[in-house]
This record gives sequence, C-alpha cells and structure tokens, in this order.
Amino acid sequence: MSDEDLNSPLPSDIMERLTAIGIRLIVLTLGAWFMSCSDKDEFKPALDVPTEWQPFLERFKTEAAARGRVINITNLIIRNDNKLDESHCGECNTVSLDPNVQKIIGVNPNTVCWFTDEAKEVFIFHELGHCILGRDHEGSSLPNGSPKSIMIPNDLILYEGCQYPIGGDGSCDHRERRAYYIDELFDPSTPVPGWAD
Repeated sequence: MSDEDLNSPLPSDIMERLTAIGIRLIVLTLGAWFMSCSDKDEFKPALDVPTEWQPFLERFKTEAAARGRVINITNLIIRNDNKLDESHCGECNTVSLDPNVQKIIGVNPNTVCWFTDEAKEVFIFHELGHCILGRDHEGSSLPNGSPKSIMIPNDLILYEGCQYPIGGDGSCDHRERRAYYIDELFDPSTPVPGWAD
C-alpha cells in the first residue's frame, strides 16, 4: 500500500453509511436522555384517602403545624390490602422523604386493630412516620418499660383511655401520653417525659 492509498478519503458509499450510523447513534442517545428526563418530570402524584382515614391525615398535618412543621401531602394513597397477614394492621410501601415517590398505605380490612379512635390514630401516624417523615422503626424503651416511640412496630395501645375500667383508679388511662408520643414522632430527640421515670 502506498502513502497515497492511506491518505485518500474513504469511498463515498462507506462515508455515507458511517455518517448515517453516526447520526442514528446521536439521535438514539439524545432520545434516551430525553426519555429518562421526561420520566422524572412526568411523576404525577396521586392523593386518594378514604373518608374514614381523612380526619387522621388532617390531625397529622395539624400536629405537625403545631410543632413548626408545615407538611403538604400530595402523593398518598390509603387503601385496603387483603394480602396482609391478619396479625398485621397495615404498612407503608416506602420509608422515604422523597415527594416524588408515590406513598401507599395498605390497611388490613380483616383485622381487629381498630377498636378505638386512638388506635386508628397511632396506626396512621406510625405509617405516615414512614411514608412522609422517612422514619424507620424504633424499638427502644423508656425507663418505665413503655415504648420510646410511636414508631415501635406492632403496638397501637400507646395512649388509649381505659377500655374496661376496673376499681376506678384510672391506672389504665394513658391519654396523657399522647403529647409525648406525637412530639417524639416529629422530633426523635424529645426528652423522656415525667410519666416514664
């Protein structure tokens, strides 16, 4: 091969094919990039909360505001989930602060979790702790053995009144604990309350 053969341009038909391939690669690359961007831009949050749970969602936002936190929830679905084990009251699909993730709380309709308004509140506040506040489970105890947090797994009887008062001493009435548990939900560094010593 001579120097002249090495320096001569490629035949025009090969140049046209290479140019066409190059243009296709650029178009495909840009298309993939735009599609990945548009997937992120196209997140459409859904808010679907049944009437039964709406008051608890409003209480959650009110309690947050009372503690200096404005919470705007636009990406929450609460729905029955018949696939949950009977001993499992419900669950959130994610532990995340990300507002661009659809949060779904599945509620077990076949359970005996919902005896009282307080139990419903503890349940939904716990799940919103996962979904909206990005909190994980907290299994520690206070000095008196009570759960440290509303984020404890599997306990809905944190601040209920007496179901069946016996003897009239009121020792089963734990409603005064509500303020602490909600303070701790929004601020895990909340000090140990007097009733827990």
